Formats: sequence, C-alpha cells, structure tokens
Amino acid sequence: MRIGVRILPSESWKIAQRTWRLADQMGFDHAWTYDHVAWRERIGQTWFAAMPTLAAAAGVTERIRLGTLVSSPNFRHPVPFAKEIVTLDDLSSGRFILGLGAGSGGVDAETLGNEPWSIAERFRRFNEFVELTDKLLRTSITDHSGRYYGAKRVCIDPSSQARARVPIAVAATGRKGMKTAARYADIWVTNGYSSKPGVIAPCVDPSLVQYQIGELSRICEEQNRDPISIRKLVHLGQDRSVLESREVFAKTAIQYRDMGVTDLVFPLTHETSSAHADMKVLEQIATDVLPQLSPKNERVPS
Repeated sequence: MRIGVRILPSESWKIAQRTWRLADQMGFDHAWTYDHVAWRERIGQTWFAAMPTLAAAAGVTERIRLGTLVSSPNFRHPVPFAKEIVTLDDLSSGRFILGLGAGSGGVDAETLGNEPWSIAERFRRFNEFVELTDKLLRTSITDHSGRYYGAKRVCIDPSSQARARVPIAVAATGRKGMKTAARYADIWVTNGYSSKPGVIAPCVDPSLVQYQIGELSRICEEQNRDPISIRKLVHLGQDRSVLESREVFAKTAIQYRDMGVTDLVFPLTHETSSAHADMKVLEQIATDVLPQLSPKNERVPS
C-alpha cells in the first residue's frame, strides 16, 4: 500500500515549502493538493493556485510523487491545461499524477460568469474533458471536435509517443464516473459520499469503500478491463481520527489494504484550520508503519 498526504494551498510558499519537504523526507509515497479557485470554509481567505504550488513543490522535493486531488472542468479547458500538465511533469522529473474529477457547484462552477451546469451536463462535460485530456497526452498532434471542447492540430508534447503518459487518477463515487475511470484511469479515487457535493464535505468509511470497489470491479469487467490493473485510492479528507496514534493509523490502513485499497491519503494540513498533524504521530507512522505497508510485492501499476 502506498501512503500519501494532502496539503492545502493555503499558506505562503515561505511557510508551505517546509510541509512539502517534510512529506518527501519522511518517505510518504505521494503528496496532493486541491485545485480550486476558492473553497468552502476558506472562501475569502488565503488560497493559492494548485499548478504553481505543485511546480514549486517539485523544486524542493526529490522523490515523492505530486498530484492534484482533483482538477475539474469547472474553470479549465483541456488544451492549455494539458500544456501545464506536461510542463509540471517535466519540472518534477516524471513525478506528476493528474487527478481529475467532475467537480460540483459552488464558487468554482460560477467563477467564469456562467450559469452552473446541470448534473447531466456536468457528467457529459467531464467525460469529454477526460477523453480529450487523455488524447492530448498520448498523441503528438491532436484534433478534436466535440460537444464542449475542441482542438485543432494541437502539439502538447512532441515526445508523447516516446514516453509514458502522465498517470491519471479519476475521482468517482457513482457508476457513471466509475465507467470513465475504468476507461481512462490508472488510479480510481474515492473520498466517500456527500449528500450535497460542494456544500457538505464527504464522509468515508470502510463499508462504503468496500461497496464502491465492488461496483468498480463489476464495471471494469463489463468493459473488459482487469479490475486489478487500476489502483484504488481512498482520500480520508475529513478523518482526523486516523492520526490519533500510530496504532489507529496502522489499523485503519491495514483494514483498507485488506479490502483491495492500494493507496491511502490523509490530511497533513487540516481543512478547517491552519493546524498540522501531530509531528510525533507522523514520525511514528513514517518509521514504523510505512515499511510494513510497502507496495513492493503488489500486482498493481507503479
């Protein structure tokens, strides 16, 4: 199992760089940040852009993988975004993971002055967004004329056919999104369930994740994809209890691992405050728990 951390883009880089270095030095497998213009309780407070933050993180880290958790079509177009993706992958020496999700209502959905999309339109846009982004990252020259997005003889990365495509992680908690994940993703992401996405924070628990993994496996089989070929990432975005102690963290991680989860991400910086996780517990997790959860013998993509 790979263990990752989530770091909010809510502090000036002079301070934030210490947190990114810490995650790298402690041996965590990946570090992620949110990709929003503004976000929930922090609207009106300090909040920086995801891609420049990750570019800066690439410069102060050496081995940890870096990613968005997640980027959405709310305020992005696949063509310029794909150029940012390959640039960031180059800056990080191939350590970037592209996290994508359908997004939700709220500030991000209205920031460009348009009316919020219906749920049906949001999913249609997301499917096309992922399809075109995948195409842009795989091919040297891309043409696309879709319902929502277009591309005309776009050259994002001249070396695209000579190297592996940037890994894509697709966040999906329902069947429609899981179909997109089964088609394009290297990693499937769940953060649980929210009755009002974008308004109420999602909650996650093992029984829900087990059900979702079962649904994803059935969808993969329907699309003739081996379910084991897609990594399963659980984001414990709101769960601070997992960091109460080394023992609680280890028990939680092992429980998820035994049901087929390959990646677990916990909050290194908290969502509703500027507080960080307890350093003593982090050190114990890094020295005692991470070695036990090494993915060296897992049959999953690296």
